[in-house]
Amino acid sequence: MSKVIEVMFKNLSRITIFSGGFGSGKTELTINFALALHEQGKKVRVVDLDIINPYFRTRAVRERLLNRGVEVISPEGKLAGADVPALNPAVWSVLQEHSAEYGVFDAGGGDIGSIILGRFKKYLLPGGYNLFLVVNTCRPYTRDPAGIISMLQSIEKAAGVKVTGLVSNPNLGLETTVETIRNGHRVIVETAARLGLPVVFLGVREELAGDVGIVDVPVLPLKLFMRMPWHDNHNEKTEGLH
Repeated sequence: MSKVIEVMFKNLSRITIFSGGFGSGKTELTINFALALHEQGKKVRVVDLDIINPYFRTRAVRERLLNRGVEVISPEGKLAGADVPALNPAVWSVLQEHSAEYGVFDAGGGDIGSIILGRFKKYLLPGGYNLFLVVNTCRPYTRDPAGIISMLQSIEKAAGVKVTGLVSNPNLGLETTVETIRNGHRVIVETAARLGLPVVFLGVREELAGDVGIVDVPVLPLKLFMRMPWHDNHNEKTEGLH
């Protein structure tokens, strides 16, 4: 892994949570971030808190991640595909202060997902967690600074905890161009400056990562894991970074 990517993990809190609007790409980012952290020699468990989107959930690739050394905690059995806030008891063990493992949480989209996150706020003390807002400027409600700030405020209000940084993820799925990424990233950097928050990193589909040029934050090349169930496994990739 490049030294640039290693910057993302310097002084990283043990608990990292990815939140954002629908279609922001937070699930793909959760997976790729967790795998990159694992490659740094850390013991990592992914916690799937998404009860909103039935297709793009980390639990859908549980076996693939486990084969690479990363466990996924999510509802078990019949509850695995349910849209109910059924939490695996193992979630609490990840949050305990004495735990030596890193927890990477995929929170559900929007206000509803943030309400579920709010159940853990007593464990999320200032300085003890990262809550990253994933921003895709190609989505309807986060195209400009005003929309991004409104999204952040609604998530903070619903969860009862503060966002600690933005993750830049402008994309149009497989139609993404380098210009899409650059234009969106400029908006996200401007918004972060208004909020007084850092842009933690820029997520870019791996085949485009070498073309974005020099940017002011680390670039995390993204492998695509999420697939719509009606897509052919051999001839198509995913429609987008959801």
